[in-house]
Amino acid sequence: MEAYMTAKEAAEYLKLAERTLVRLAHEGKIPGVKIGGQWRFRRALLDEYLDTLAAQSVSTSGGATAQIIDSPLDEILSVKQIIPNLEATDRTEVIHTMVTHVTKLGLVKEQAWLEAALAARERLVPTAVPEGVAFLHARRRAADMFPKQFIAMARSEDGVDWGSPDMGKTRIFFLLALRNDTLHVRWLSRMAWIVRSPGRLAELTEAKSAKALFEALLDGANALPKSLKPTGQPIGR
Repeated sequence: MEAYMTAKEAAEYLKLAERTLVRLAHEGKIPGVKIGGQWRFRRALLDEYLDTLAAQSVSTSGGATAQIIDSPLDEILSVKQIIPNLEATDRTEVIHTMVTHVTKLGLVKEQAWLEAALAARERLVPTAVPEGVAFLHARRRAADMFPKQFIAMARSEDGVDWGSPDMGKTRIFFLLALRNDTLHVRWLSRMAWIVRSPGRLAELTEAKSAKALFEALLDGANALPKSLKPTGQPIGR
């Protein structure tokens, strides 16, 4: 497994002041996790963050901005997109089950492509974070593969080994299929904030149905700080 970088090492890698890096990580703008009260960072995720910044720079340097809306959670997640009792026991089964589910809902054009893209992303570095949560996504947004952008969720009662930094099993899986890099980073930050909120993870673990899981996530989305709330406005690449 790839070793984690300290805040000092990550700050040097990104050419940022360490206090700036920690603030951005706390705000969910740079991917990092807290282990034993200290921020830790994976180089592969920092590289992905830099790729996103580069894409944003290109998109604002000229040309028309794509009309992709920063919509609220209830417009990209529904009860039908939640699997409350995931029976998969390994990484391949989790990916296959979740992608099959959203494909049947008409959210994916090519099931095989998405399964391969998710598996490739996990081989790069696992998307699991401490406390039993993973955020599945493809490195390439490939908006043409999705009739609409969406987030899906699945919950495993027993948990699955997913390469979590705390070595624990992962029970909550989010599949993010946003249509550009900017929205992907924003929703990754939002969902991470929601599950980090006190008591929210317990709600998601104990909810009895897909509807209850959906309502818990909406409550979390409604409590997002102003800086993370969806704007309802078009957003570029």
